Amino acid sequence: MVKWVKKKKKHLNCVKCGIKIPSHKRSDAKYCSKRCREAAEKARYCKRNPDYVKRQRRLVAELKHMKEHGHTDFIDNPIGNPKDKYARARALGFRSMLEVKAARQLEALGVEYEYEKTKIPYKVDETKTYVPDIQLPNGIFIETKGRFLTADRKKHLLIKEQHPDLDIRFVFSNPNAKIRKGSKTSYADWCDKHGFLYAKEVIPIEWVKEKKKC
Repeated sequence: MVKWVKKKKKHLNCVKCGIKIPSHKRSDAKYCSKRCREAAEKARYCKRNPDYVKRQRRLVAELKHMKEHGHTDFIDNPIGNPKDKYARARALGFRSMLEVKAARQLEALGVEYEYEKTKIPYKVDETKTYVPDIQLPNGIFIETKGRFLTADRKKHLLIKEQHPDLDIRFVFSNPNAKIRKGSKTSYADWCDKHGFLYAKEVIPIEWVKEKKKC
């Protein structure tokens, strides 16, 4: 009489998830479920086809970028440092989130603006060019500033002296910040002293609605 001996399973646990393989599975079963088997097959396929993985990651990145920003422009802008606080702004085509905020405000109001299109020459020891952040339809130039450095202040004084007809105004993230450590003068004080108009974080509606000067 032939005695049948049940073979022991080669794999007691699923090679994919580590869960114990059910007793009703075949003795040579490696996976606990169809889901684990398909996941393992996909992993092997991706390993053999790196171009497929690259295309899929690109597609996911484009969909995510489109959902968040409404376009896929600037998606390839390099972001070297993951801690870089300006990375998101660069991904949107700007230099800082304060610029993004000002631009989104104008877009919400339906105002057509120009971003860093106008070049204004000015002289120090040699001729240089200044490119304002935003130009409104009425000719007002908006300069958004998080930090207002000494070089920036000197530059704007020179431009004001050499181009007195230009109307350049500032939008600061914090107008009460001091111009340097230990100083009692704030960005707002500096603007008042030298005749520059300024605002905090957003562009005042009055500036947008202001009529163009002849």
